[in-house]
Amino acid sequence: MSKNIKIFLNNKRVIADIFLQESFLKRFLGLMFSFKPKGRKILIFKNVFWIHSFFCFFKFDAVFLDNKFNVISYKNNIPPFLILKPVFGTKYLLEIVNGCLDVKIGDKIRIDEH
Repeated sequence: MSKNIKIFLNNKRVIADIFLQESFLKRFLGLMFSFKPKGRKILIFKNVFWIHSFFCFFKFDAVFLDNKFNVISYKNNIPPFLILKPVFGTKYLLEIVNGCLDVKIGDKIRIDEH
C-alpha cells in the first residue's frame, strides 16, 4: 500500500487496499496487464477524466469525482478493451476492483492521505 490512505464514503470508512497512482508509469498502467486481485482494491488517480480498459483482463468500476470530492459519474462492470467517454469536470478518478464502493451520483467521498 502506498502511504497510509483511507477512503470514506458518506463519512463511513471503506476497507480496501488503496493505492495512489502518482508517477507517470503508475498512472499510465493503472490496472493494465494485471489479473483480478482476490481482495478489494482501489486505485486513485488525480487529474484524470477518461480511461480505457485495454489489457485489463477483468471487469472493474470507475468513480469520477469533482474538486469537492462529489461523485459526478459512476460506471460499473467496465469490460475489458473498452474506451470510456471523458467525464469533464473530473478531478479524481477511482478504479475499483471487487465492488468496494456502492455509490451514486452526488455521494461524497473523502480521501485521507495521512
